[in-house]
Amino acid sequence: MSSVAIRADLVDAQRLAWRAVTAPGALWSGEERAAIAALALTALDDTDPLPPWVSAATSDRDLPGRGVLPDAGIDVVYRLARHAATLTDEWHRAQLGRGLDAVAYVELVAVVAIVAAVDGFHRAIGVERPPLPATVAGRGSGTHPRVEVGTLNWVPVAVPADRVAAVVQALSAAPADRAVVERLAAVQYIPFDEMGDLGWNRGTLARRDMEVVASRLSRARQCFY
Repeated sequence: MSSVAIRADLVDAQRLAWRAVTAPGALWSGEERAAIAALALTALDDTDPLPPWVSAATSDRDLPGRGVLPDAGIDVVYRLARHAATLTDEWHRAQLGRGLDAVAYVELVAVVAIVAAVDGFHRAIGVERPPLPATVAGRGSGTHPRVEVGTLNWVPVAVPADRVAAVVQALSAAPADRAVVERLAAVQYIPFDEMGDLGWNRGTLARRDMEVVASRLSRARQCFY
């Protein structure tokens, strides 16, 4: 049990994020998104993880999502959650070639990113992770913004492309989930609209100290960004 005091804004943002991943999205149903979230947590918890070149969908592991997600979806979720540093555009295109819709892929990435952020926070401070909330039944809305292929990202992004930084527009094809990620980033790191202020802080770590921590973590995680 951790004795760390957790800010109220962190608690609220993570509670809302947890609710979002088991509710219907744009192109994935509530049941499918709940399966994506559960599979991502299984991959993160795996003490003997499958190597990145092994298909999770065809492995002998008892994994969440079987019968709910397509095989390509299972493979993408597991590898994103466990081996994100190994991803390539060639691999990404291969998954689309297996039948995954390009915008559905973006939504899937967003769900995995949300799950990883909440899970990582609880691991870091030594607090037990809350269970996923009950699945909210229902199909995806079937709607998403008009998208186009930009030059800064592998995935399609909301038009107009390439007007903002790659990391900001990356999930723009799935705006509801992007808003959840932005809310988490604001409380766990820094609000997007404060990025240009190198003197910004919330009364804790100075911005420069935050960037040192972020850089060291990115290096340890082999984050190419």
